[in-house]
Amino acid sequence: MSEEFLPNSEIYSAPPGSSAPTPPSREPVHITVIGSATGIDTVVKILHSLGFAETRAWSKPQIDPNTGRPMRVLTKWLRY
Repeated sequence: MSEEFLPNSEIYSAPPGSSAPTPPSREPVHITVIGSATGIDTVVKILHSLGFAETRAWSKPQIDPNTGRPMRVLTKWLRY
């Protein structure tokens, strides 16, 4: 399923003083928004206005297999 998402070039680093593995590694973190189409679009636009993610970085709307409701997923890559 993660192959469907657009790649994200944003990198987040671990806080100073935290133990980080050597060499640095990357980990995908998936943020999922489930709700009405209007609610999802509103959240995506708000997060974009806050500089969290471009709207095009989110997946296309899909149906959540657990609830049957619309959802969109964003993948952020962490480097630590």
